[in-house]
Formats: sequence, structure tokens, C-alpha cells
Amino acid sequence: MRAERTGGVGHLHHRRFYVPPGRIAAGRIAFSPEQAHHMARVLRCRAGEAALVFDGSGREFRVSLVEVTPARAAAEVVEELPPLTPPPLGITLAQLVPRGPAMDWVLAKATELGVTRIIPLEGERSVRRAAAGHERWQRILREAAEQSGRRELPELAPVLTFEAFLRTVRAAPLLVCEAGEGSAPLPEACRGLRGAPALTLLVGGEGGFAGTELAALRRQGAILAGLGPRLLRTDTAAVAALAVVQALLGDWRGPAEGAGPPGSAAR
Repeated sequence: MRAERTGGVGHLHHRRFYVPPGRIAAGRIAFSPEQAHHMARVLRCRAGEAALVFDGSGREFRVSLVEVTPARAAAEVVEELPPLTPPPLGITLAQLVPRGPAMDWVLAKATELGVTRIIPLEGERSVRRAAAGHERWQRILREAAEQSGRRELPELAPVLTFEAFLRTVRAAPLLVCEAGEGSAPLPEACRGLRGAPALTLLVGGEGGFAGTELAALRRQGAILAGLGPRLLRTDTAAVAALAVVQALLGDWRGPAEGAGPPGSAAR
């Protein structure tokens, strides 16, 4: 058996795996067959090497691989890493589902950017009805969390109609990416939300919001915020808006203790 690697965990970011709590018991971890194949054939992992495992609820472990074959992989827990400081702002992203692979991209980037909850939406001008991609979307969230050093998975809500979303939205204030009448630039809108523990960010689809939808948002007290002079694709708008919100209100405002493995700023 090869000697276990020692030292910090920053160099292990490419050997970081999501394992649900049910596969972690008595200090032993059982990886899925798909993970075993990836570990053996792609990453070329071997028994005795170190890796990181997180369970999606905030817990993370440094582990030693004890078995790696294309069909089976297992590890033993070496230590549980210290808990991270909770983010100062809980962000719900409500996104009208765009066509093609754009929603997959939004899900991955929203996970990397630290959203707490994601709500896929169907609107009056949706170019297509949201496909039943919940299982695939969950996989995208797991893979993005693995890559980004994130320990908890965002909650993925079922696809909702716009009307159902307005009836059930629970994280106020409601911040809407819309440069319509009465809107303010997004940074200006954010300055008025300092100290809010949570918010919902709503991003429209390719066709934008219908007039009836904007009227309903105004009646609900939504804050309309513009994203500059250029017309952005819906997936670009979501990522740009989340970056601004995190920079002005969230965990980008200063160094956060335990904000991720060393060297995690860019990969």
C-alpha cells in the first residue's frame, strides 16, 4: 500500500467527491460505481492516496482510499475538517428556464457562486416548457459543488409556473433583473438591501417578462434592477447579477474564514 499523502487539502481539489450521508458510516465511505470508474480510469487514483469527501450538508472529510477498481471504490475517514462560517446572505435564484443547454450552465455557475436555493420557472413567454431534467440538474449541482470546494448543495425546487412562484416566494426582498420603468441600476438597488439575511433574485427568459408578469411583480413589491446598457443573454444575466449581489451583499465583501481550499479563486 502506498504511503498516504499528508499536508493541506488545497492540492486535493481535483480529488474531491460528493457522497451522500447514507454512504458514510463507521468511518468508512462507499463510492458509487460511477465514481469508482471515474477514479480508476480517469483520475488514476490508487489505494493509499488521499482525497476529500463532502456529504452535501456542510460536512467534509479528509480520507484515505483503501480500494480503487473500475467497479468498486472505498475509503476510510482520516479526519473531519473544521466547519465553515455560514454565508451572511441566503440567495434564492428564480430562473425562467431557457432553451438548450443554457439552464445547465446557469445551475453550475449558480452553485459555484453560492446560491442557497434554485427555482426553475415557466413564464408566459417561455420559449419551451421546462423538460423533466430534475435528475440531470441534481447531478450538475453535485459536480459544480465538487469542483468549487462547496460543502453544501443548493436546494433545487420543482419547476413552478410564474403564478405559483409568486404565491410561494419565501425569501424577501424580491430582486428582479428588469430594466423597465421604475428600475434602478443593480448596484444601487443592492445598497438599499444591506443587512438583509436573505433575498430572491428573479431572472427572466429569452423573451423577457410579459406585461402581466411585471404588473404582478410590482403589486408584490418587487425591486426592479437593471444590468447596464447592453442586452444580456438570460444565462449571462443570471451570473452577472449573482456576482454583483455577492460582491455587495454576500460573502465576497471581505476575506471569509474557511472560504474554501487554498488556491480556489480560479481553476
